[in-house]
Amino acid sequence: IMAEDMAGQIDEWRKLCVLSEVTEPIRALYELCAGKVGICEGKKGPVEDQAKTFVISQRFGLEWERAFGLRLWYATRAEESIEAAVAQYYDDMGSDEPIKPVPSFTKDALREDILWGLLKLFAAHKDEIPFPSLADIIIPRNITDDPADFRFSFQLHNALIHLFPTSTDQEKSDRLSHDFATQLESQGEWLWSIFALLHLSDSEDRRKAIQNTLGRHASSIPPDETAFPFTHLISDFKIPARWIWEAKALEARSVSQDYVQEITYLQNANNWYEAHQTLCRIVGPQCIIEQDYDTLAKLLDGFGEGASKIAEEWQYGGEIYEDFLDLVKDPSLENEQMEEMEKSEKDSKAAVERLLDTLPSLVQDRKGKFDFEEGIAIREIASEVANAVAKGAYEDLDASRILQLPLTDVQRRRLSAEMSLKRFRDVMRGPSTSR
Repeated sequence: IMAEDMAGQIDEWRKLCVLSEVTEPIRALYELCAGKVGICEGKKGPVEDQAKTFVISQRFGLEWERAFGLRLWYATRAEESIEAAVAQYYDDMGSDEPIKPVPSFTKDALREDILWGLLKLFAAHKDEIPFPSLADIIIPRNITDDPADFRFSFQLHNALIHLFPTSTDQEKSDRLSHDFATQLESQGEWLWSIFALLHLSDSEDRRKAIQNTLGRHASSIPPDETAFPFTHLISDFKIPARWIWEAKALEARSVSQDYVQEITYLQNANNWYEAHQTLCRIVGPQCIIEQDYDTLAKLLDGFGEGASKIAEEWQYGGEIYEDFLDLVKDPSLENEQMEEMEKSEKDSKAAVERLLDTLPSLVQDRKGKFDFEEGIAIREIASEVANAVAKGAYEDLDASRILQLPLTDVQRRRLSAEMSLKRFRDVMRGPSTSR
């Protein structure tokens, strides 16, 4: 009733041409009491009867919060809730309301105060206005004067995403997670940057981003699954230990260039293929050339059952090195028992037979193309096999097979001469006779 009376009084002043005699603050007060919070209509006519038309919020220099408060207190009925006021202010901004919800720390009209964004979300949830994009509401420029500070935006997003799932733009949400992770990493908080990356929606994108971060900071992770931050990553963040070991292996390869350690880390990660590749290309040849057989044996033992998972590659890689170690090891240094020595000799013979088959096949398969050190190591292995067979250590083996091994021309001519001379002596000696 009061609103109708106030509106009637304003109409009477207008009809009686006395509106010009009423001050603007009084007119505005009557308009508010009448439930009109936007434009205060004036009057046209003779100069003495004219009254200016003005927007209440603009005329009295109100901030957007007060402009919204006018709708909340004067433009809605007592039984209506806050979303009705939000809807009215939302509609008025599209027509005659010049005061926009700009944050207090800026005058940029393109920014929108986070408080108004939250009000819009609430009203949209009540079906009063269309649903806005959550990611657009919580961007840093709406919250802080530092557009590169994503902390509160990230926290607020993850607090609201489950309340307003229909307003979620997954692509923009993922962009926010990436941006916050980058911010944290640049501030030295790489561990928490991984926490931010865990919020990425796509599993493949999440895996790549986390592995890249681990790779950049692998030196900060001790190679101990019981130490921090290793335990924090696998227990709290549920990061697979394999990812961490692979990151450590990458760091060992590219930074410290410790290829032995790289293989150990790859074995811990159960990445048998990569570990085998490094063994065959770099570490194995170096161990053969430097005669560091203990290191080679330790690395080969580290494959364990993993060798069966790369059986085809293992036959022309790790198994060659295993057979070579069986050939060159001294059984008397391991165990003085006769039966152990006989077993070792059998293993050595089986290793030689495999090497006689494998080495020529390897050269043919690779078409003789090896890295420099790898080629030297292969010839060293072939030389040991050829010398052992040529000396008659394995009498029931066909000695001519050694000529198919990847030997140098000098070695091949020398061995051919030795075998020819041995054959000549055997013929000249004749068959032995028993007395």
